[in-house]
Amino acid sequence: MIVALVIGMAGCTPSFTPQYTIKISSTTGGTVTDPGEGLFRYAAGTVVDLVAESDRGYRFVCWVTNAGTIADVYDATTTITLDKNYYFVIADFDD
Repeated sequence: MIVALVIGMAGCTPSFTPQYTIKISSTTGGTVTDPGEGLFRYAAGTVVDLVAESDRGYRFVCWVTNAGTIADVYDATTTITLDKNYYFVIADFDD
């Protein structure tokens, strides 16, 4: 008697999209309104909108981050492309 065990399907390759985490916060003087503040998880390659709003008497200065994929670090409304885990993206405000 011959017993064969076949695992998977010939010609099929399972698809897997890596997921990355981004931690977003702000300094005193404002908040990140889009996507908000906290930990977020996205598929690799996702372009995430970043929007920071300053409180009265403060102004947005820049995005402080370990990311090299922010479109414009000096623009309060910009984007970041996720190509790895980003442990901090901080909206920096000054009075």
